[in-house]
Amino acid sequence: MTLQQGWMEQRKHERVSTSLKVAYRVLSDKEGQEALSHQHYSETKTEHLPHLASKFHVYHAVTRDISEGGLSLTGERPFVIGAHVEIILTLPQYKKPITLLSVVVRAGEQFQSGKTIYNAGMKLLALNKEDMKQLANFILAEKLRQPGNG
Repeated sequence: MTLQQGWMEQRKHERVSTSLKVAYRVLSDKEGQEALSHQHYSETKTEHLPHLASKFHVYHAVTRDISEGGLSLTGERPFVIGAHVEIILTLPQYKKPITLLSVVVRAGEQFQSGKTIYNAGMKLLALNKEDMKQLANFILAEKLRQPGNG
């Protein structure tokens, strides 16, 4: 008997279904490379990072699922595969939002209720250590809260 892996088994991190509002901005190629090469990204609070202080246009979306390695977004603007995206995510029961640096690895669209809805699979590239702890704690709490996991 041959065992085949489905898409769920190929993920490095288990995702949990959750619907959270996010704000995001698409970075230019230069900003994406600068953010990735920032030497203190994993040790610094997000408010100390210079590229986050710049003025930019913010878009809004909603998560479909999330993991420690990425998340799925649904929004009203198209996503471009390979684009670097800075996501500001507010987790329930946490005072400050967390900021994730990610890249679009999958993008699609669907026509729903008379309008086009865009979706994206985002791979997490960078997140500071304290925010990663909050994200991991949120994911664990969601796993325990959802039916069939308790």
